[in-house]
Amino acid sequence: MSAQVLFNPLAYIDRLTRGGFSPEQARASAEALETAFSESVATKADVEGSKRELSTTIEGVKHGLSTTIEGVKHELDLVKRDVAELKLELKRDISESESRVRLEIAQSKNETLRWMFGFNLVLNGAIFTMLKFVR
Repeated sequence: MSAQVLFNPLAYIDRLTRGGFSPEQARASAEALETAFSESVATKADVEGSKRELSTTIEGVKHGLSTTIEGVKHELDLVKRDVAELKLELKRDISESESRVRLEIAQSKNETLRWMFGFNLVLNGAIFTMLKFVR
């Protein structure tokens, strides 16, 4: 980072020498001041370079976030699809279970009706037999 500060070391040395400094002291002071300016002052070019670097960093972060967001969206779509598939599977399982229960109920009804019919036949037979002996 080199600073371009408006500093005229010769004029500075002349001024210090007129003020009572020795030429060596004036020269040393001018060099120290010039070094301080060149090391601690940012130029427009330095600021512009920092701006470009910051803009590049920000763009990189934006790109990274966009990529991450797209990845999360994709994962969310996969989860939604999995949930939809699970819902369908659950509906099928419920439907199959309902069908089995209905079948079992129908079979139980048939067995109960057959048992009752048989019981009625036996009971009627017993009643007729008893009536036959009673007469």
